[in-house]
Amino acid sequence: MTPGDRTDPDSAARDGDVRGPMERERAASLAFEAMVEPVMARDDAGRITLVNRAFLRTFGGRQADWIGVWFAAAPASGQGVDLSQVNGPRRYDVHMATRDGAAWIEWTESPTPGGGSVAVGRDVTAARQASAAISEAAQGKSVFFAAVTHELRTPLSGALGLANLLADTQLKPDQRAYVEGLKSSAGHALALIDDILDLSRLEAGKLALRAEPVDPVGLMEMVCELLAPKAHEKGLELAHAVDSEAPRLIKTDPGRLKQILFNLIGNAVKFTQTGGALVTLEAVAGTLRFTVLDTGPGIAAENQTRLFEQFERGAADDSPVAGAGLGLAMVRRLAEAMHGSVGLHSEPGSGAAFWFAFEPELIEPASSDQPLHDRAIIVASPSTLRRNALRRQSETLGARVTEIDRIEPGGSPASGPAESCVLLDESWAEFAPAFAPARVLVVARPDSKDRYIAKAAPPGVDGWLVAPVRLGALAQYALSGSEPAREPAPDQATGEVFPLAGLRILVAEDDPVNALIARRVLERLGAEILEAASGREAVEAVRVQAPDAALLDLRMPELDGRATARAIRALPAGSGGLPLIALTANATEADREACLEAGMNEFLTKPLDAEALTEALTRLCVERNRASLSA
Repeated sequence: MTPGDRTDPDSAARDGDVRGPMERERAASLAFEAMVEPVMARDDAGRITLVNRAFLRTFGGRQADWIGVWFAAAPASGQGVDLSQVNGPRRYDVHMATRDGAAWIEWTESPTPGGGSVAVGRDVTAARQASAAISEAAQGKSVFFAAVTHELRTPLSGALGLANLLADTQLKPDQRAYVEGLKSSAGHALALIDDILDLSRLEAGKLALRAEPVDPVGLMEMVCELLAPKAHEKGLELAHAVDSEAPRLIKTDPGRLKQILFNLIGNAVKFTQTGGALVTLEAVAGTLRFTVLDTGPGIAAENQTRLFEQFERGAADDSPVAGAGLGLAMVRRLAEAMHGSVGLHSEPGSGAAFWFAFEPELIEPASSDQPLHDRAIIVASPSTLRRNALRRQSETLGARVTEIDRIEPGGSPASGPAESCVLLDESWAEFAPAFAPARVLVVARPDSKDRYIAKAAPPGVDGWLVAPVRLGALAQYALSGSEPAREPAPDQATGEVFPLAGLRILVAEDDPVNALIARRVLERLGAEILEAASGREAVEAVRVQAPDAALLDLRMPELDGRATARAIRALPAGSGGLPLIALTANATEADREACLEAGMNEFLTKPLDAEALTEALTRLCVERNRASLSA
């Protein structure tokens, strides 16, 4: 090989300076024309400088027809968007006229070094139509669920309402058992329907949350008290304990938080056969964490991974407590909606700990006050769960705690110091004198507390507390005595208590069963009843008979509840301040907001709850709105 045969890199580079750009330009032109997607180049003023054949096939015309034309696909750099400042390509959809008709074109536009841009189009009409169809189907599903659940909920509410009325009458023991069974079944069906409807809303992204001030400790205690009777029926212990850092007030949706806790605690009660459940509230660095620890059969590892997805509670091995349900799936969806998380820790045979954690807005932090600071508290109980709960509650209040887990037959515990307080399990009440001179409070279940109220206290007993023991009750009565009796709801059947006496209430309800329930509840509360079967009748009754308040069903003929409220508010002076209460079988946040916008004052769900109704009416019906029945 001679030197002349050798390739000179510098010479090749010099030749490439002339031939290379031409070759590359030709290759780029061929690739540009070969592209199946429409492509256009625009200058910095948004005017087209070049289009390819696919562009012409899509939009028609010739190359010369488009050069210099301003093409309104999206704002170009000269139209308020400096593409040189855009980090990478931008993407947008435009509904455009093409040779084949209207279509959605997705443009991916990239800036060019000399100013302007190059945009590549893609027909996404089919994808958008498919997405719209899915969205429409989801919306139709949501509407379908709302309609069906309302139609199911109305008769079930009627059945449950009638069962509640029947339970207040004189019944034989077997009849009362049947009524309680009816109430339980109807209540379970209503809860299941609510879960199905909530799941459909969550899937459609239409479950609205309503944040308001909430006492997290009080809400947890309330849910535990609601579920305590069910736990005690099974011989289970249900207790709660609060961390000293738990805030006094947060901002969140109380209904949804209650729903999460009710499902988690209810699950623990349902699937636990012996022992019980401990509910705790802890706060760390702004995060609230509720944990429900049960002594149930535990959950196998293979079930834990799909537990919140498959709508079922997996039990250990072949335990008979496994079952299907919507509770845990609902908890996970609600937790996500509240920007929180849920999880569990469990081993077969060792129970389960379900938790829910989230970061709510803080309104009022934890109190630094410790009313039992350095006080001696003795917790005496054979139940490990009860001792644990009472110890943690007492320590949160600042006390020094000693636990006693066993009292030998025929023996007695050591006496307590005079300044101490003994929290004594009701099963050990007979040992109360042995703790003298300490103050002794018996911790009793709600179903057995009457013996400490109606009868003289056993020797050595200074008072009692109701389990699960509330933090406030423990703080107040550990030093001063027993918790006052929680007065039972007045027996309306006796006719001795009439909290709504002197009020004339309009009931606008087209369903005869629900109208009967509302009428009987109000009559037992002492109110005089006016009735209307349609929205127009309700408006006329308000105009002519001037009631003190009106209960309006949301679904009525002629005028629905919201239209009725607007018509009442439009009546001459005198009706503007009339308390209007919405009654509905399905209570959604959207319905609530719509009712408030229509001029209603309160929002209650069916079946009608006498306590909630009494509270709303006594709060809304001030003296100036009372009817003069003697006139």
